Amino acid sequence: MLTPRLQRMKKKYFDTIPAITAERLVLATEAHKKFAGDAVPIFRAKIVKYVMEHMTTLVMEDELIVGTPTNEYKGANLFPEYTSSKWLIADIDEFPVRKTDPYRISPQDRETILETLKYWDGKALEDLAPQILPEYIENARQKDLISVGCRNGVSGETMPNHKKFLEVGLKGYMEECRRNIEETKGGTKEKQEKIDFWQACIILCEGLITYARRLADEAERQAAGCEDSQRKQELMQIAANCRVVPENPPQSFHQALQMVWFIQVAFHIEAPTTACGFGRFDQYMYPFFKTDCEAGTITGEKALELLEYFYLKCCEVYEVRDRWYAKSFAGYPMWEILMVGGQTREGLDATNDLSYLCLDAAADLQTTQPVLAVRVFEGTPKELIRKGAKMIQQGMANPGFFNDDAAIPMTLGKGCTIEEARDWAIVGCIQPGPGGGTTDGSPDAGYVNAPKVLELVLHNGRDPKTGELLGLETGDPREFQSIEELTEAVKKQLEYFYRMIKDGYDLMVPYHMLRLPVIFASMAMEGCVESGKPVQEGGTKYNTAGMFITGAANLADSLVAIEEVIYKDKMVTMDKLIAALDKNFEGEERLRQLLINKPPKFGNDNEHVDSVARDLLRFCADTVQSWEDSRHGRYSFCNLSQTVNISHGEVCGATPDGRLAGEPYCDNSSPTMGRDLSGPTATVKSVAAIDQKNFHDGALFNLRFDPKGIEGEKGLDIIEGVIKTYFDHGGEHIQINVVDNETLRKAQSKPEDYRGLMVRVAGYMAYFTELDKAAQDTIIDRTAHLK
Repeated sequence: MLTPRLQRMKKKYFDTIPAITAERLVLATEAHKKFAGDAVPIFRAKIVKYVMEHMTTLVMEDELIVGTPTNEYKGANLFPEYTSSKWLIADIDEFPVRKTDPYRISPQDRETILETLKYWDGKALEDLAPQILPEYIENARQKDLISVGCRNGVSGETMPNHKKFLEVGLKGYMEECRRNIEETKGGTKEKQEKIDFWQACIILCEGLITYARRLADEAERQAAGCEDSQRKQELMQIAANCRVVPENPPQSFHQALQMVWFIQVAFHIEAPTTACGFGRFDQYMYPFFKTDCEAGTITGEKALELLEYFYLKCCEVYEVRDRWYAKSFAGYPMWEILMVGGQTREGLDATNDLSYLCLDAAADLQTTQPVLAVRVFEGTPKELIRKGAKMIQQGMANPGFFNDDAAIPMTLGKGCTIEEARDWAIVGCIQPGPGGGTTDGSPDAGYVNAPKVLELVLHNGRDPKTGELLGLETGDPREFQSIEELTEAVKKQLEYFYRMIKDGYDLMVPYHMLRLPVIFASMAMEGCVESGKPVQEGGTKYNTAGMFITGAANLADSLVAIEEVIYKDKMVTMDKLIAALDKNFEGEERLRQLLINKPPKFGNDNEHVDSVARDLLRFCADTVQSWEDSRHGRYSFCNLSQTVNISHGEVCGATPDGRLAGEPYCDNSSPTMGRDLSGPTATVKSVAAIDQKNFHDGALFNLRFDPKGIEGEKGLDIIEGVIKTYFDHGGEHIQINVVDNETLRKAQSKPEDYRGLMVRVAGYMAYFTELDKAAQDTIIDRTAHLK
């Protein structure tokens, strides 16, 4: 039950449209001019420090945890060093009215943004990317055959070493850097580069400490004029907290929460951060909770309330994305994942009292951030799983469940020890990283449009719409004598485009190394301070870069359909099929229905179609995971699409599984929407059968139930049984929506009545009414299992 204060704060959250603000843009521009000429790491650190020293310090009404990355509640910063001013200027009047992820902009900020962006014309990384990438890669990217990471954003998804921050404070980091500088002493280029990095870390720490002290000053200023004795006391406590953390280790649970939040704020001031998660929150926060409880300075009820304040702060961070990214990652996702449960490094149950409170806070608030993740292994208490299942049953779309028996082998594939693998945490969306995530920088290298790859194979490498040669010439498909020949051509084409991503990504990352190293985000990960190198140069202990796929189930279903109707039953010729696809089945509805209904479909526990999907995905994983990236790390494969399945589907013609041209593909690792008709048990067995343990970055699985099929205690047993079956068969991750089509349709027609309706989109949650219709329809199209 939310307190009146929390109810007010939640209402404010719902009533406030996110805003694009100008302050960081203006301050960063001033700093960019002021400090140009310094060594790059020091230059980058001074810019962030300057912003922290001069930005507005907000201590807002009601809040007990303070700090914002911008000068406005629910604000989003602009990062002109990454993002092209060209499209920002062109789209500035579209942001408030666009269908997907709109932003308000005040008239004053609009004018300031337009004026300031003139300085950045042609200077952003995004402006340089077309010059960096070879024409054939840039062309494939623009045609939505692939995406290439690091073109317009920060080069890493980061799991900060919260445990170390809490143990030593920023003062500890500064002392470590000073010792390293003293011991290294310079004398060579390589040594000086390390010294520059350590000096940059110190500078940025000083900036964040100054920002915290400025917040303390503001809280004290407000307290001096406050007539409400309770609020006056709260403001003085806020000031006291900000004078302890982040400079020093926290002395209480409240201060520990404030410390963790300061880390998040720093990330969102430094760079256009996404997927900066909270890792194994119940593990590193529990000692502070336990100490306060034993001292009698906190109760479970008060700790729950503080957690809820913290969760609401998590809802205040946003990233400005262009139209393509807003469509492909719809719903303002930030992937702030907070994990509970699992096991210790020794293999024992890690669940504690705070694990349950974290779920309680999410159930009370029902906000899209943070996203809760429950780690499960054979020693996980049944009570924790039951609590999570009840939240799912009640339609909260939270938490997601993760299987240690799958995630630990995935993590071991990245080269870590078994102890580090048991201590895995999500880096990004659902990707497991070793050592609590603190030793792994995991940027998104890119996505391959798999059904489009098949379309190219069926036209000997050419796009049927334009005739342009976009892929490999793998031969005339009419001359293929078997499904094996066709599958081999598809694999060659897949490898061609994954290598294209690798080549493009490996060209982009050095620009981050040389021009845009992230300092705080590097310092926050184990290995960078020790090695004296930022994450872009491979400073962390383990480095991976994610390779993704869209439309995996569509591709498998299409190949099985071709096998059935052309090579096996010879009901259709390849020439006729291609002709029907090229005209989007116009006049060929009987053929389309044959392709939909006769061949088996992925998601129904059919061993043959499951084996086709498994073979294709295993090929992708084995291929990309054999490659070294530009940071001397490894590429990791992940069966995940976010909502890129919508963008990629728009550029692909009809496919042999019966899908029409332009329609979205399947949802992440899930079956094609509406094709899993044999019940949830069959569905989870199929998705688990794709050899997920071989995907070092995991597999994202969405499942939907109709509420009528899982009511009462029996319904909870069904939910838990489906999760157990999926995990027993090797699945890594499952997230479940419980909502019927009638509710979703009503929410489409009367969004004002369903503002709080949350759904799982990918590895994140969104309010259904904030999604555009294309994203909404893909969720409605998911099979709603009854039981």
